[in-house]
Order: sequence, then structure tokens, then C-alpha cells
Amino acid sequence: MISGFDSDLAILLLALAILFSAFVGWWTYSGNTKLPPPARWAAVSLRALALLLLLVLLFNPVYEFTDEREHRQEIAVMLDNSRSVTIEKGSWQGETDFRRVTEALRLSDTSAVRYRTFGFDADLFESTPAELSLTGSVTDMNRSLNSLNQVSGDMDALILVTDGIFNRGLDPTRAAERLGVPVFTVAIGDTTQVRDVLVRNVIYNSTAFVNSTGLIRAEILNDGFPDRSIEVQLYRNNSLEEVKTIQTTEDRSVHQVDFEVDYDEERTERFRIVIPELEGEWTTANNAYTFTVDVQDDQLRILHIAFEVHPDVGALRQLLLTDESIRPAYMTWTGGSNFVGGNDGLLPASADTLDLLILHGFPHRQLSAELRQQVMSLAAQTNVVFFTLPGTDFENLTAATENLAPIRRQGNTPVGPVSPSVNPAEQDHPIFDFELPLNLSRGPELRGPIRNYTSAASARDLILTHFRNEPTGSPMLSLQQLGNYRVAMVNAWNWFRWQQSPSAEYRSFRAELMNNLIKWASTGVSDGLLEFAPSRNSFDEGEAITFRAAVLTETGLPDNEASVQVRLRSETIDTQEYIMRGIGNGRFRLETRPLPAGTYTYEATALRGTRELDRAEGSFTVNESILEFTDTIRRDELLRFIAESTGGAFVTHEEAAQLPQLLRDKGFGTFRTETFTVAMRAHHSLWWFLLVILLVGCEWTIRKVYSMA
Repeated sequence: MISGFDSDLAILLLALAILFSAFVGWWTYSGNTKLPPPARWAAVSLRALALLLLLVLLFNPVYEFTDEREHRQEIAVMLDNSRSVTIEKGSWQGETDFRRVTEALRLSDTSAVRYRTFGFDADLFESTPAELSLTGSVTDMNRSLNSLNQVSGDMDALILVTDGIFNRGLDPTRAAERLGVPVFTVAIGDTTQVRDVLVRNVIYNSTAFVNSTGLIRAEILNDGFPDRSIEVQLYRNNSLEEVKTIQTTEDRSVHQVDFEVDYDEERTERFRIVIPELEGEWTTANNAYTFTVDVQDDQLRILHIAFEVHPDVGALRQLLLTDESIRPAYMTWTGGSNFVGGNDGLLPASADTLDLLILHGFPHRQLSAELRQQVMSLAAQTNVVFFTLPGTDFENLTAATENLAPIRRQGNTPVGPVSPSVNPAEQDHPIFDFELPLNLSRGPELRGPIRNYTSAASARDLILTHFRNEPTGSPMLSLQQLGNYRVAMVNAWNWFRWQQSPSAEYRSFRAELMNNLIKWASTGVSDGLLEFAPSRNSFDEGEAITFRAAVLTETGLPDNEASVQVRLRSETIDTQEYIMRGIGNGRFRLETRPLPAGTYTYEATALRGTRELDRAEGSFTVNESILEFTDTIRRDELLRFIAESTGGAFVTHEEAAQLPQLLRDKGFGTFRTETFTVAMRAHHSLWWFLLVILLVGCEWTIRKVYSMA
């Protein structure tokens, strides 16, 4: 097929080209008497054809032709790797039946189909059926299907082998439909309702302090044991600590059990809540829950001094009071040189006993120069956080804080309604180690200086000020390290409104931000060049393990040329080695895949080239998860709906051998014929120009024969 002559103008031009070529050929030999008529008309035709061919090539015609090729169809296979598929219940024989199903699918027959197999639990991963461990501690089917959508390529269909039970993430139906291919679901597991009792939803604080009491709360689910007395045992470091008894009255019920434990020694306490096996109970795998509590001897000693009566002061003190890791003290300035609270209203002579000093509303406009100097003498000795209030003396802020405050005034500072905006360059800072709201500008209104503020050269601006949804260039939260001390400043007030917000995400943002800011500021700077730690001391199975690190040069500046290597060791796994990802400004981040339950030790090494700069060591724990044993009833309705809504088919594990034939019936067991359209421009081919040369050569031969050349 030739394209390029599909318009009226092109056809008209082609007709003119034919007439022009014929005229030129005739005119060239119109007066020639040496050639006999047959030879003359042959020469006229040859010249006209050569000229016409050249003119036609100027139209840039395109040749199009089709080609058909046969390809093997590609079918993705997702195999459930979670522990729930190994449960032997009813007609389902656990791992034995799982292996039987994978063999019945005949995935090794690739004569007409190419299978690409994946395992999934918390997320998707490539694997063969034989390599699956079937030890996944959580199942996130929605996330796994979304991951498949990103890596699948030209997939023709999906075989989903699962019990349909997911205990993390959203309903997977929409993710399956977004794949755009038929999904053939193979339901494994069993639908039998069984008698069971289990431990779930255990609530506790992973960090406690010496000489404190902690609450451990657990829910006990009874399914099938009415009118029974059930013991709930609490073990502490493998010793029985306490026993409580619950009384059931119905066939299915939920009971809450509380334990209070005293912590009197600094160490890691290992707890286990156990329900002894009941007669007729189908499994005891979910009768226990194990976790650890890190007991520390050093509470944070914080002195909060308020220079103004404001709701923000009470809101922050309430936050300090409810945190067991903090030992707070409060003082409030009442005018002149007078304070209430603290040690009989007297400022401490030294900050040796403090981890953090919080100055709320400092410097106040009515504060005397002498008292300002006393407060700053105390602030210069320890970590400090400045919070501004309406009475803050903004004009003398920099001078009054002796350049200690990381936010500096540059000119006239109008005060008005402002909103916070997280600095994108600082989102990986440990202070933001929580889920941020999608839109902070919709949060409750704050007040503060609108513009004409900047930060110290070594400061880091975590939150920026917006006015009427437009950035002002001024920092709202800035922090820096000065020697071995940390300093931060929050340049806005009315945070109490966030505490009172009807939106849970804004209440959570305010609480997490203030809590993390205080914890960060209270922690002294390491004497070494490497700061390294996991995000928490305790994780649950199925959770990714996150580490953060910072490396300094010998002069105390961020080291952007360093690298950090991490080694993890445990009795349950071989030594794992990682290289942390640099995120700029001498900071690093690492997120590993979920790890099996156990106690892990880590060793982090900071390097510059091959030279070792510093090293950090420590440990963390991964608690055993029973999520896969809390819901064991196969979800046929979900799997059938996914299959029907995507144009696939639903079969149970007993019918798995029928699936290859079902695939062929729907056209997925044969070769796929693809039709290709190939387009080539005529002037890209040498044959047309060779034809022109041939025509001209024939004409020249005729002229030569008759002695005209």
C-alpha cells in the first residue's frame, strides 16, 4: 500500500507531473530525424519515465505492508507465600496440598505459554514455586497487585493462587481490575468454621523506664467455647508473672485483659501472653503473643519556662506530662524577676541536670535585661528549644538570644495568619518519622511573623511559612547543632488549635511533631563522627526495618563523601550486609525487607574511601506475629468476584487441574498472533534510483547505437 497520494492536491500534482514528463520526453526528440520512429518513441518513453520517477519521489511516498508473527502468550502467576496457606484444616492439608496445586497448574509446560511466577506476602517478589518458603507473616494483596502492574509488561492473563485472606492494606478488587487482563483465581485453603481461641490486638509501650509501671492490654477472641473459664497467662523472661481468668457466656465473644507490670531494672524485658490449649481447639499457633519492652534508666529531664500565659503553654505541658520518658519541671514568669514553679520560683544555677530547656515566649517585651542574661546563661549550657508567642520581643530576638536562636530577624516583621509547609528537602529528617497530612494548609490557622526572617548558615529549615497559601521564604521550624548541643526554634503559635482540631490527622501531626522535636532536641550530639540507629528498638514481623545515619567530618561539618555499611546478625538468618542510601547533607537511610522474629545485632561502619571513620553497634528485636492465624476462613466470594469482574474464572484447589483447559477455552493456551504494520519511505530505498539510472542508461544506449551520443 502506498500513501502520500490521498489528497486532491496530491492527485492533481501527480497528473501535472505525468503531463510534464510526457511533454519533456516528446519535446526532447520532436525535431530528431536520425532515429527511426520505433527507436525515437522508445527514447521518448525512457526519458519521460525517468523524469516522472524523480518527480514522484519528490512527493515522499510511503510504502506500507503488514507482517504477522506468532508469539507465546505471557501469563503471570502470583502464589500466596503467607503462613495461612500452610494451616491444615478441613480438606486442606497445608503445604502438601499447596505443592500439589502448583504441580496441577502445569507451569512447566511452556510450549505455547510463557509463565512468569511471583510470590507475595507483604509485597510481590519473583520466585519459583519450589523456592517459596510459605512463611510470610502478613499479607497485603492490594500492594502486591499494584507492584505486579508496574513490572508485568505485556501480560495476557494472571493466575492468582491464594486463600483470599489479607490482613494488611486495602481490598484488592480495584487493583486487580486495573491490571486490565483476565484474572484466574485458584482458591486454596479451607472454608470450615472451627473452634478457636486467640490473642490479638496487644497494646503496650515498647519503651519503659526504671521505677515505673506499665500497662499491657490484650484482646482475647473466643470462637466456639461458650460457658468456659479461660486462663490468660503473662510470662516475663520465660517465668510466669501473672494469671488472669476470663469467663465466656456466648459462642463468640471478645474479652479485654489488662496486666500491670513494674520495671525496676534497665534491660530488655521479653513478654509472652499465653492461653493454654483448650480441648477441641483446632490450633494453638495463635494462642500466644510475644513482644519486648526496652527498659531504660535515663528519663529525659526537661525544664519548661513560660514567659506568657497562653493556651499553647498548657497544651505543650500536657504533652510532656503524658510521656513516661520525660521527667518535666515547669516555671512561669509572673513579672519582674518572679517565677512560680520549679525550685521555689528560682532559676537553676546550672543546667548540669537538664537534658533540654524549653523557652516559651522568650524574650518577652517586658523582660529586664538582667533576667534575659540569666536565662541565656542557662540556655548556653544545654539543649534548648525556643517557642514564640504574641508577647515575644521580635525586634530584639536575635540580640536577646545572643545569636543562639537559629531563626534571625532581617527587617520589619508583620504578624498575621500563617500555615506550615514541610520543606521537601528535609522530609527524611527523623523528626518527620510519622505519616504527614496530605495538605497542611488546610489545618487550623496559626499566627506568627509573615516574612523577613531567615535562618543561621548552619541551620536546617524543616518547616517553612506560608501566607495565604503562598510561600514567604521564612522558616517556621529551624534547628541546628552547636558543638555538642542542639538548638531549635518554632516561630509560630496557636498550636493548641491543632490539638483541638476535629481532624485526627491534624491532631496527630501536632502531637508527633512536638514529641519528635523534643526527643531530637533532648538527645546530646554523639562525640563520634557517626550517628546511627534503627527507627525503633522493636518491630513486628512483616514490618520493614528502617535505619538512619549521619556522618560528620573531623571539623564537625556534614560529610558528603562518606559511605555507611551495615551488617545485621541473628540466630535466625545469615549475616546480612547493606550499603545505606545517601540522602544529602551527610545523612543516610536504609530500609530492609521484613525480617523473621528474633533478636538482631547491628554493626554500622562509616567509610571515606577505604578509611574507616567511625563505628556504631547495637541491637533490636522483631516480635513474632500471629496475624496469619487470626483469620483462616478462605474468602471464596472475594476471589470469585475478582475473577468475574476481570473476565477470568474461579476454581477451587480441588479443580486446579482443570485450569489449563479453561485457559485454552478462553484463548490463552495457544500462540498469540501479532500483526505488524511496517512503513518505509520510497526515497530510503536505493532501488528507485537504480531504476532511474537504468532508464537513463537505456536511453543513452539507443542514442549510442544511432550515433547520437
